[in-house]
Amino acid sequence: MKKITILLLTFALVSCKNNFLELTPDTNGSVGNFYQTKDQFIQAVNSAYSPLQSIYNNNMWLFAEVRSDNTSYQLNTGDRSGTPREEIDEFRDNDQNTNIQAFFNSSYQGIGRCNLLLTKIKTATFDQSSRNQVEGEARFLRAYYYFNLTRVFGDVPLILKEVASPEEAFTTATRVSEAQVLTAVIDDLKDAITKLPAKYTALDLGRATSGAGKALLGEVYISQKNYTATTEILKGIEADGGYSLNTNYEDNFKKKNTSESIFEVQYAEGVGNKWSTFIYTFAPFNSGTLATGYALGAGSAAGWNIPTQDLINAYEPTDKRFMASINQNFTDPTSKKIIPFIQKYSNPPYLERFNTGDNFIVSRLADVLLMQAEALNEASFPNADAFALLNRVRTRAGLPSKTANNTDAKLRVASQVEFRTAIAQERRIELAFENHRWFDLVRTGQAVPVMTAHAVAEKASKNYILPNSFISIPLKFPYPFRETQITK
Repeated sequence: MKKITILLLTFALVSCKNNFLELTPDTNGSVGNFYQTKDQFIQAVNSAYSPLQSIYNNNMWLFAEVRSDNTSYQLNTGDRSGTPREEIDEFRDNDQNTNIQAFFNSSYQGIGRCNLLLTKIKTATFDQSSRNQVEGEARFLRAYYYFNLTRVFGDVPLILKEVASPEEAFTTATRVSEAQVLTAVIDDLKDAITKLPAKYTALDLGRATSGAGKALLGEVYISQKNYTATTEILKGIEADGGYSLNTNYEDNFKKKNTSESIFEVQYAEGVGNKWSTFIYTFAPFNSGTLATGYALGAGSAAGWNIPTQDLINAYEPTDKRFMASINQNFTDPTSKKIIPFIQKYSNPPYLERFNTGDNFIVSRLADVLLMQAEALNEASFPNADAFALLNRVRTRAGLPSKTANNTDAKLRVASQVEFRTAIAQERRIELAFENHRWFDLVRTGQAVPVMTAHAVAEKASKNYILPNSFISIPLKFPYPFRETQITK
């Protein structure tokens, strides 16, 4: 656990000069003389958001999309430095995979910052309302980091207080059960919801709200198959937070922090180390200026998260979401084949190469509506409210409603099992490339059958798949090798 020790003992402060987006290093602070004023606590909670930017730029799409049947990669024979990413796609699991270690490190860095802040806030003397907000944000973030750690690894170390010494880190940083971690996650979220505001002014957009806390808690509950609790926590989000579906689906990705957005990771173009790079990673590596406005060369930085043909085929013919989600306008000059790529994160022109300000949506209202529909269906079928929620999402996409007794067989959902299938299909399309698919497959028990079929298709269509690919379909990723060795 040496790595955890370092992460939990390291404190990096970032300050908020003018607004939440302008996160720049503050070299004057130290733990000894810090945590005195409201502004310092705000700077500290800003630092707890910062690891999310690295996690979403580099890791989450690998674990949630590339790992699933939604996306794969464009083979780059000239640059093999992306092999660790290929391993994740093809279930060639490796406990020394650099992407897995990086996610682990960033997550515990965020947790360490939250723990330190939550220790210091107990003796803070500025106004109670501001103290509540700062504490609520830290508890939300700690819960978020831990929830994702359990989804990726299962059992992980659970540290809920400031670690003051290496010796203390070694005694506290042992793995505990996933169930125990999730209990702590739920406790943090319940507390955060009571402390966080429903909305912020423009300068603070992007901070966690009570709605974000409820949405995350609903996601935890539905992963535990606690459908009654899921319904209860999600039912008031829309009205309480003033959220609404965007009229145009693509506005979710062309604009930032819209009325549909509940929580998104904030990025700022041109601000040091705070920019995103999604389209430069997701565009075909030899696609020229098509996706970004800047020429993409042959390096392995691009060509990842490429939509699979299976996903493309899953869209209904008149679905408005297709053009907003997938671009099929690039033909590889070598193979002469169309290489599709993700459209959602392509918003040129950009000021600089490999530098965009595109945010990443973690939670939005459509996701919440579909979780509600799923939970209601588990309570009873047919459930009029569940159908209404499902069809709100479909209507926005320009698709006809599904009903229990529809005369069109393609629109008929005649049983509880068929409704589950309909929800899974709608979530796959509505939330494509938003880091839900793999985790949805796991929590619904469909990961093994779906990915077994996917493996057959991949091996049949790609002659470069290695023999040790897809040997098994584990539901968790290997725990980082370094961590297991240091505790021996």
